[in-house]
Amino acid sequence: MEVGFLGLGIMGKAISMNLLRNGFKVTVWNRTLSKCDELVAHGATVGGSPAEVIKKCTITIGMLADPAAALSVVFDKGGVLEQICPGKGYIDMSTVDHETSIKISRAITSKGGHFLEAPVSGSKQPAETGQLVILSAGEKALYDEAISALNVIGKKAFFLGEVGNGAKMKLVVNMIMGCMMNTFSEGLVLAEKSGLDPRTLLDVLDLGGIANPMFKGKGPPMLQSNYALAFPLKHQQKDMRLALALGDENAVSMPIAAAANEAFKKARSLGLGDNDFSAVFEVVKDLKRSS
Repeated sequence: MEVGFLGLGIMGKAISMNLLRNGFKVTVWNRTLSKCDELVAHGATVGGSPAEVIKKCTITIGMLADPAAALSVVFDKGGVLEQICPGKGYIDMSTVDHETSIKISRAITSKGGHFLEAPVSGSKQPAETGQLVILSAGEKALYDEAISALNVIGKKAFFLGEVGNGAKMKLVVNMIMGCMMNTFSEGLVLAEKSGLDPRTLLDVLDLGGIANPMFKGKGPPMLQSNYALAFPLKHQQKDMRLALALGDENAVSMPIAAAANEAFKKARSLGLGDNDFSAVFEVVKDLKRSS
């Protein structure tokens, strides 16, 4: 199968490389063309625009940074809409709000194209190894057609029904993750301020009922102020903001998520937006010092 791929950030590049390693032909596009070079060296071809990729490939996947970028790739000059037509499918893996997904879906289906939203749960390393969790919704026929690629990209692909459900599920997941990272950071600081070794706390957590891969993987580098980029903090804060908007829409009180969002915003104001989202630990440390 030949697959198009639009957007070669941390996730898009890793997913595209994984598809190439598994025998797929991949045509890529990125706004900064130099980001295509490494993939070309591994066998990918380059499209001059999103429209050109859509024209060449039966199925094209987009992985863009935010709602504005996801809409731009579809609606701007040279965008997806210029070549989408019956027999062609577009899968948007960007993390966006459900209204953005619905807008893209309506535009594509109005041209006879097929649409699937498929945001993913997981960061750089799971993307490289095909261990993402795919939260898809939209046209079941496109989901079935693309399942061989989805099974390479992820360890599990869910089909959640109508467009919008995938976006909502992803925001709920990332909201929980953001709250957990803040609480984890507070726990590490509280342990140290109480005279405990936070490394011992990591061992205790790993043996208990709240053991999880995030604490195990992020904890040791956080204690060394090492925030090697897997998922940018600025994107985590964007997802918190979108999740809170979903809460507003459904009249769900979310005080813990709101507090976590403020911590991520503070981290962005300190210039940590391009670090891994675990860098919110720096904000928690500073708050505890000043209190």
